[in-house]
Amino acid sequence: MSKIKFKRKKSGAGAWGAGLDYLLKDYWNGLDKIVEDNYYGRHNKKLINSLFPKVFSALKKAILLMEKHGGLIKKVRVIQKFGSSAKALNEKVVFIDAVTQFLRETSLGKIKVAKKTKIKKKIGESRIREIKGIVASGGLKNITGTVRIVLSEKDFSKVKKGDILVTDETDASFLPAIAKARAVVTDLGGILCHAAIVSRELKIPCIVGTKIATQVLKNGDKIEINIKNGSIKILNKKIKSA
Repeated sequence: MSKIKFKRKKSGAGAWGAGLDYLLKDYWNGLDKIVEDNYYGRHNKKLINSLFPKVFSALKKAILLMEKHGGLIKKVRVIQKFGSSAKALNEKVVFIDAVTQFLRETSLGKIKVAKKTKIKKKIGESRIREIKGIVASGGLKNITGTVRIVLSEKDFSKVKKGDILVTDETDASFLPAIAKARAVVTDLGGILCHAAIVSRELKIPCIVGTKIATQVLKNGDKIEINIKNGSIKILNKKIKSA
C-alpha cells in the first residue's frame, strides 16, 4: 500500500468534532493512530485496550443525551451490545470505529444522512458485465460468490453465510450482516470508511467506491471479485431480483 497521511480536519464539511464527537475530543490523536494502524494491518494492543473503556464511556454519555432528546436509540444500542461482547483486539477496533463514526455524524440523536449519489440514467437490465472500485481490503485470491443487495435494516436477515454483501454504504448497524459476508462491495466510500475498516479487521475483501454496484448487480447474481485491481465481473446474471 502507498503511504497516506492521517490528519484530522478541524473545521468545515465533514470535520471531526461535529455533533457529539466532542465526547471523544480528548482521544483524537489515539483514535487517528488506531485508524492508521488498521490501514497498515497492525494493532497497538496497549493503545486499543486503553481507549476501549474510554470510548465505551463516551457512548454511554451519548445514549443519555439521546434519551433525553428523543434520539436515535435503536442504532446506538446495536453498537453498545457489540461493545459489551468485544473481547478480541479486532472486535475492539471495530467497536471504537463504530462509535467514532456514529458520534461524528450525530447531533443530539438526529443523524445527518449524507445524500446518496443518484444515477441519472436508469441502468436496469444493463449489458454491463464488469464494474470497478477501490480495493479497501484484499486477500490472497479472487473471491467468487452470490450477491445479496442490502439497502436497509430489513435486508440484514437475507444475508446468508458466504454471500457477497452489496450496498451503497455501511454503518454500525450493518455489523451482524458483514460478519456473515464473504466480501463487501459498496457504491460510496474510500479506504478509511466504515466498510473498509470493519472488513480489514474481519479479514474479508472489500471493494468501495464503485458508484453503481447496487444499480448494476442484482440479488442472486454470481460475481467474481478481483482483489488486486478492484474489478467485479458478473459470471452469471440473475434475470429477476431475489
